[in-house]
Amino acid sequence: MPNGAPLDRSPAGARILPMRLLALPLLALLAAAPALANPEVAEIRLGEAPPPPPAVDRGRVSAVERFLAARQEGSAARASGRAVKLAALSPKGATAEELYGTKGSRLVAFDFKNESIEGAGPGRFQATAFLLFADDAGQVVESRDEAIVFTSSGGSWACASRQTTAAMSWDSDGVVETARSLGLSEELRHAWAHLRDSAAGQTDAFAYSVADVFQAASGRVLVSCLRFTAAPGQRGFQVDRAPVVLTRAGGSLRVESN
Repeated sequence: MPNGAPLDRSPAGARILPMRLLALPLLALLAAAPALANPEVAEIRLGEAPPPPPAVDRGRVSAVERFLAARQEGSAARASGRAVKLAALSPKGATAEELYGTKGSRLVAFDFKNESIEGAGPGRFQATAFLLFADDAGQVVESRDEAIVFTSSGGSWACASRQTTAAMSWDSDGVVETARSLGLSEELRHAWAHLRDSAAGQTDAFAYSVADVFQAASGRVLVSCLRFTAAPGQRGFQVDRAPVVLTRAGGSLRVESN
């Protein structure tokens, strides 16, 4: 996995937006000082609150979600060995790798913010989406940010173009090397097997990524990881950051906490 954990992209309904703190400028305090001594002054106007942002068209939100869900469905079909046609809503010239991920991977989760949807000219709008891809074992291999443009067609919306604006490959070479240097390679392999088994037993889309391994003072071995769970066809996902904790008893390893 690359240095630094990715931003937490939980489902849109679970996001925590920063609060806006209304501060009274020092200049306003100075201007109001004479008025405090004048009993005839009844009030001090500090300006009106800005209007709320306009609501996003639900039709546009649904168009983005349908397009990404169709890509996820096609990606799952390809991963299971079924013949896949490019999504009907796909832009002209798009390849299977662009839509479904590199060969051997599948689209396990996607997300976007309603606020990212904005006009792009007459009969057009654009949105920014985040996509997460994993291999057959469920390990995350790539994440992407995409800029997607939609155009009005026959009373509905169709994808006119998509562009990858940022991409990141996830690998575990650094973790493997750390485990080797600490003499914890067996523990890391055991944790990986546990995560693969967890992925195989999931009905929802599930993926994981291993970030680090170390031994605590108690003797327990902790494998830092991220576990992603998403409902197929729906935007958003949950992230579990709890490490895999292993202990050794009688010469054998066991997962103490997952």
